[in-house]
Amino acid sequence: MTTFAPHRDTLESFADCINGGPDKDTLTGLLAENVRLYGPFGDEPVTGREAAVETIKTVNGLSSDDTYLEVLSGETHHAAHFRLQVGDAAVNGIFFVLLDADGKIAEVSIFYRTVPAGVALQRNLAELIGMQPWELCTNGE
Repeated sequence: MTTFAPHRDTLESFADCINGGPDKDTLTGLLAENVRLYGPFGDEPVTGREAAVETIKTVNGLSSDDTYLEVLSGETHHAAHFRLQVGDAAVNGIFFVLLDADGKIAEVSIFYRTVPAGVALQRNLAELIGMQPWELCTNGE
């Protein structure tokens, strides 16, 4: 018999919050004080509840589609399958979550596909996140 990680309801509440338009108070209540968000654009995480809430709200505000489709549970972690579209770039991804003992979101790693769509998404967010826009290079270039 499979045993699932506790506090699945935290990630379900997070998904409901995003799908309904992220509310600052709800997000604040779901995130640990020292939460770390590891995104696909750099090596350094967004650290701390306040910074994480602002990052999540900003990306959601720029998106025309930020939908969490399904919550997945394993023995030690939970994850949520999502779709994100900013401008003409859309990705499907996984929000991989580690919860603390109190059931708060303590660490998130965000993965998505495809590479071309990810590069296009980064280009649409580059100025906001303080990065140079990426370019996709292939063997033919």
